[in-house]
Amino acid sequence: MPRKKTIQPPPVEEFTLPDGTIVEIRDETCKIIGRGLHKRDAYEKKRDEVLAKVVNDYLTPKGRKKILPANDYLSNPTKFWKKIVCTGGMAASGADDSTVRRRLYKDTKKFILDCENAIKNKD
Repeated sequence: MPRKKTIQPPPVEEFTLPDGTIVEIRDETCKIIGRGLHKRDAYEKKRDEVLAKVVNDYLTPKGRKKILPANDYLSNPTKFWKKIVCTGGMAASGADDSTVRRRLYKDTKKFILDCENAIKNKD
């Protein structure tokens, strides 16, 4: 028997562009409901918290900071995991450490490289 269609919460704001595209503005109170989306949203929230800390440690408005190899916790996933646990990040809340080592580490490292390249290319 088919399931009932999920009723989505209304967006905070909705408008139509001149070409006919409908744009919906959503926040924490009216996220789209679907299978697995709550897990994705929770991961993205924790990822953003970690990125806020890492960006301050690695970047300045002029580019990448000079970091000693002993303090470079983005050099490998294990150092990154230990830093996240010590600062009370994602792994300290009981999440599986493989998620931090595999997914969050890769996302963080990619984000830092993307920001570094954007700073280099802004001139």
